[in-house]
Amino acid sequence: MTSVVPPPAVTRLLLLAAGLLNAALAVLVAAPLPRVPLLVLVAAAITSWGLLLLPPGLLGLAGAVLGSRRHPWCAGLAALASFAALVYGVMPYAAAYGAAERQGQQLAPGRYFDGVNYAEVPDRARTLTYARVGRGHGAHRTKGQKMRLDLWTLPKRPRVRRPAVVWVHGGGWNKGHRSQTPEWNRWFNARGWSVFDIDYRLAPRATQLDQIGDVKCAVGWVRRHARAYGIDPDRLLLAGSSAGANLALAAAYTEDDSRVPASCAVRDSSVSAVLSLYGPTDMRQLIAGTALRRDPMIPVLMGGSAATAPARYRLGSPARLVRGDVPPTLLLHGSADRAVPVAQARELARRLKGAGAPATYVELPWADHCFDVNWGGWGSQIARAATERFLNAVDRSPYPGKGPA
Repeated sequence: MTSVVPPPAVTRLLLLAAGLLNAALAVLVAAPLPRVPLLVLVAAAITSWGLLLLPPGLLGLAGAVLGSRRHPWCAGLAALASFAALVYGVMPYAAAYGAAERQGQQLAPGRYFDGVNYAEVPDRARTLTYARVGRGHGAHRTKGQKMRLDLWTLPKRPRVRRPAVVWVHGGGWNKGHRSQTPEWNRWFNARGWSVFDIDYRLAPRATQLDQIGDVKCAVGWVRRHARAYGIDPDRLLLAGSSAGANLALAAAYTEDDSRVPASCAVRDSSVSAVLSLYGPTDMRQLIAGTALRRDPMIPVLMGGSAATAPARYRLGSPARLVRGDVPPTLLLHGSADRAVPVAQARELARRLKGAGAPATYVELPWADHCFDVNWGGWGSQIARAATERFLNAVDRSPYPGKGPA
C-alpha cells in the first residue's frame, strides 16, 4: 500500500498559506484598529469570537508538524504564526476564567455561541414619540425633530411598581439607533426590569451637549409616565454603551446643572443609578489619544476645539464631573479596548473612589470594544453577572437623592 505525498511545491504553498492566514488573524487581534471599514468588521468579529482562531491555528500547527522534515523553514513559519493565533484564541478564556472565579461565578463554554447582540433597525412595533426637540425661533420656528423610543415594558400589575432602565445606544455620537442591542433589553425584562430604549439627535446636526439634553428629556418623560407603565421612578437605571454610555454618565452627573438643560420641558431627570459599557469619560484625552483627533466631525460635535470650548469638553467628560453625590455607578470596560482606551474607565473609577461616590469597576480581560456583540462571549458573561449584582444592590437600596457633596 502506497501513501499519497503532495508535490513539494504544493506542500510549501499550503504551509505558507496556513502561516499567512494565522499571521493575519493574529495581527487583526493585536494591532491597532484598522482604518479600512471591512477590516474593522473582520477584526471586531475575530476579537468578539476568539474561539474562531482555534481551527485555523490547530490546522496550521498540524500541517507544520507533518511538513517539518521536508520543509523546515516553511513549517517553522507556519508553526510560529499558528501558535500566535492559538494564543489569541485560548488566552482570553484563561484570563476570563480567572476574572470570573474571583467574582464567584463560572463561565459557561456551552453558551459561547449563543447569538449576536445587534439589530440593524429599530423594533418599530414598540416605537412611540417621546418629544419634539430642536425648535427654532421667530421666522425659523419649526415643529422640531421627533424623538422616539422603543418600549420594552413588562405588563402592569396591580399595586406593583417595577424598576426600569433607560437605555442609550452607542454609535460614535453620529450613528446608531434605538433597540440596537436587543439582547440587553430581553435580559433586563427577564429580571423584572422594564426598558425604555431611546433615540437622540445625532451629529453633525446636534452637539454632544444637545444629546445629553435629549437623554435628560427622555428620562424626564419616563418619570412623568411612570404610573402609566407601572414603573417605580425611584428605581430608575440610566444605561448605555460606548457613546451612549458617555451620554448616560454625563446626563446622570449633570442632573441639576443648568448649563446642560434637558432639551424638552421636564420636572425631574434624576436617576437611581447609572451603568456604562465601555463609555468614554474624558473627551479631551480621548480625542487627543485616538484617531478621533483627525475626525472632522469632532469640532462640530464638541462645539469647537478643546482650546476654544473648554467648558463644553468638561461638561461632556464624566471624569471631570465627579462629586460625592453622583448616583451609584457601574463601569464595565474591556482591557483590550482599541476604540476607547481602558485608561478612560480606570480614571473615572479612580476619581469616583477618591470622591467617596458609590461605584463598581469591572475590567474584562482581553475584551475589545463592543465585546457584548457576542452575547455568549466571555466578556458578556462576566458583564451580565456583574450587572445582575449591581441591579440587586440598587433594587435593595434605592439612591436617596442629592446630598452634600
